Amino acid sequence: MKQSEGLADTYNDVFSPALLRLYALTFLFYSANAFVQMILPLYSRSIGFGNDRIGIIVGTYLLVSMLLRPWAGLVVERIGITRILRFILTAHLCVLLLYVWQGNVPLILIRGLQGAVAAFFSLVVQMTVMDLLSEHDRTQGLSLYLLFGLLPSVMMPALGWIAWDQAGMNGFYAGLAVLGALTLISAYGTGRDTKRVTVAIRSSEQKTRKHDNTGSIQSLLWNRHFILCSLVMISTTVGFGAITAFMALYVMQTGMGNAGVFFFVQSGVVVTTRFALRKRLPSDGNWHSVYVGLLLVSITIGLALVAIAPYTGKTWVLYVGGIAIGYGIANMYPVLASYLSSVLGQERRKIWMGLFISMSDLGTVIGSIILGLAADHVGYTSIFLISTYTTLSMAILVILSSRWMNVKY
Repeated sequence: MKQSEGLADTYNDVFSPALLRLYALTFLFYSANAFVQMILPLYSRSIGFGNDRIGIIVGTYLLVSMLLRPWAGLVVERIGITRILRFILTAHLCVLLLYVWQGNVPLILIRGLQGAVAAFFSLVVQMTVMDLLSEHDRTQGLSLYLLFGLLPSVMMPALGWIAWDQAGMNGFYAGLAVLGALTLISAYGTGRDTKRVTVAIRSSEQKTRKHDNTGSIQSLLWNRHFILCSLVMISTTVGFGAITAFMALYVMQTGMGNAGVFFFVQSGVVVTTRFALRKRLPSDGNWHSVYVGLLLVSITIGLALVAIAPYTGKTWVLYVGGIAIGYGIANMYPVLASYLSSVLGQERRKIWMGLFISMSDLGTVIGSIILGLAADHVGYTSIFLISTYTTLSMAILVILSSRWMNVKY
């Protein structure tokens, strides 16, 4: 579907001022989340929590996000992007401040509230980025948005580790307060951009609604394009969720490597790959089964290397695993999201995008909560191997799917 001409004429560059402001806002928002993600498992272990409780606390964030995103699409359609964004960023600061009083507020409740805020934020910003760009530039724009969303995971794990090591919870509190305030301040000026987008998109949707019959949730749930892309995204993020939740504890148990270095290497590959390859990612509306399958194979190899690293006695094996995982993760989401935006209609696009993002969250929830429960019984190595077999099976299915996935409705 083509965008309204006025919108395309106003913003046809992935580095326009409006998009740069959104990238900066995304970076600051996810910096706070990455800061929490690094310290929370360490703090939870220090007060005596086991793997099961740590996995639940870490996974609650994504579980709530997953459940709310489809409804977030409905809310955004009704209230509008500008008003909802202001409320989201204010709520974001309030939730971060709750960690200061977490002695009176359960951690699992704070994580749930943080997940609710993230559900709305990611949907609003992604839809704004997609609507500001033409279909030709959408994959590149999404890749850059995701790049700025993952940049914090390059720096924040190391900063979080330093804050925890040097100042304990006081360093944690100070970091969150600063990041929350900066995020709120950085939102200045984005209201004008999102308001213009809202007007243009409403005009475009009124023109396409009469001819677009693919917008209902029911049609999406039975759409083979949506189903396979969702399964691929789930299998991609299962291992990523397990790695994110338990890598810090894994390296402490095995005595091999450093969690901060691992996340720095993995995220550095994600950042470099997304920027370097942003113009080369498939964006022609076709299903590139071999390319998607190779991304899954890369993740499979990375998970396998992480699992066997302690048996080799070589730290570099662990870090090479992070490189392989980072490469697959970097390109998977923008390729799938761009493909779906081409084969599915523009009608109620906020809802189907919310559902697709929820599938990504579902995989991470499985990796952190379900595999976290299993870790107490089978160990970290086994849960990483389970994730390896999952991505390998999906890679085989994807490579065999070329014929029936390239037939569009």
